[in-house]
Amino acid sequence: MITDGNRLPGTVWRRALFTGGACACLLVAVYLLAVWTPAGQRFEDAVLKAAELTVDGTAGVRATDLLDRITVPTTAAAVVVVLVLGLVRRRPFLAFTAAAVIVGSVVTTLLIRASMHRPVLLPHGTRREDQSFPSGHVAVAMSVMCALVLVAPYRFRGAVVFLVSLWAASIEVATVTASWHRPSDTIGSDLIVLVYTCAAIAVLARSGWVRASALPTPAGRAARGILVGAYGGAAILAMTVAAAAPVLTAGRAIALCGSTAVALTLLALLRGVDLDKDTS
Repeated sequence: MITDGNRLPGTVWRRALFTGGACACLLVAVYLLAVWTPAGQRFEDAVLKAAELTVDGTAGVRATDLLDRITVPTTAAAVVVVLVLGLVRRRPFLAFTAAAVIVGSVVTTLLIRASMHRPVLLPHGTRREDQSFPSGHVAVAMSVMCALVLVAPYRFRGAVVFLVSLWAASIEVATVTASWHRPSDTIGSDLIVLVYTCAAIAVLARSGWVRASALPTPAGRAARGILVGAYGGAAILAMTVAAAAPVLTAGRAIALCGSTAVALTLLALLRGVDLDKDTS
């Protein structure tokens, strides 16, 4: 539990609760704006139509092939990998908490998609009625990334974020390229994963599983600065492209922006924090 002599767990707990609450509010806002407004439907259906016209091309085929690799067995295998990594480190509580991020994110995504309604508000033009909010593939990819970051040793966290987020971002963009999902579907999954990640971090903070990390070396600080700068630059570039590019490129840019936002938020939540049992 939190002690008066150590304020870090309380700080991390409040940080996680605030961020998780903000993500939950954003999730509702994204759903209402994208699904329940004519403007939102008009833009997203235009993205779907543009993707359908190119789905048989090289980019579409590659995107579909990438997405086909995410199945129930591969998702289960990812959960097992997270558990094994935590158990090998002799951190079973951390392992099961991280695995719960994957399971909770995927199950919640499937439940929302099965229960939420998508009205057809456009009288003319492309009107796909399939309920695709949020994306299960993106939920798998982003939750696996977050779970691996939670269970990884602190000294490897930056490398894990960088490597796994490249794969997760490619999955997110591929769902739009293959015309499987609308841009808002990917953002919705990002926010769901962040809500569960924040909940996991809050639980770890309350259970005494956060402590101050060792002071970084100059090389470590430089690497972190490069990593944050790269993700920040990618997010800014994606937002710029989304505002001015053709509609399909804009849809992909929105998906990319969502994936970079997850990585940046995760780094901010765990800044200066080592997820390990506090024995002080």
